[in-house]
Amino acid sequence: VETASTANVEVVPKAERLAARLQLHNLQLADSNRVAQLFQDPRRTHDGVIFIDARDDTHYAAGHIPGAYHFDRFYPDRYLSNVVQVCLTAQEIVFYCNGGDCDDSEHAAIMLRDSMGLPKERVFIYGGGIAEWTANGQPIELGARNSGVFTNLTRSATPAKAEGPSR
Repeated sequence: VETASTANVEVVPKAERLAARLQLHNLQLADSNRVAQLFQDPRRTHDGVIFIDARDDTHYAAGHIPGAYHFDRFYPDRYLSNVVQVCLTAQEIVFYCNGGDCDDSEHAAIMLRDSMGLPKERVFIYGGGIAEWTANGQPIELGARNSGVFTNLTRSATPAKAEGPSR
């Protein structure tokens, strides 16, 4: 027998449930429109807006949001020296992982926010993650951060060398 409260849970969209869960941890959800705006924000070229990929090494190297820093929460000592300073100075920080049911970005954000005392207003979680990013046809950087090798996984399987200076 389905109760009224159970029925209400079923009709609440997944994004709203995620936003409510993140809010319990003083985290903000960033939808794909907000993330696209932040990616285009001129502050990103000077690390005023940063992206942090919370997936493992293999997934990061296979493709990440261009210019994203890497932080695998399961091995924080490997990555802290690369992210501490940029997190402390960035005006907005977007954490992401695979999206969907993956919660690595949420845990990474909490770990870094709490250990560094980052203001909650600067920390965002991209709920759609890399899965939504690629589904939306956004560019993907292969290999290391600022490798200069880009692809668009939804349109082309062949990497293309980027034009212009790297950050």
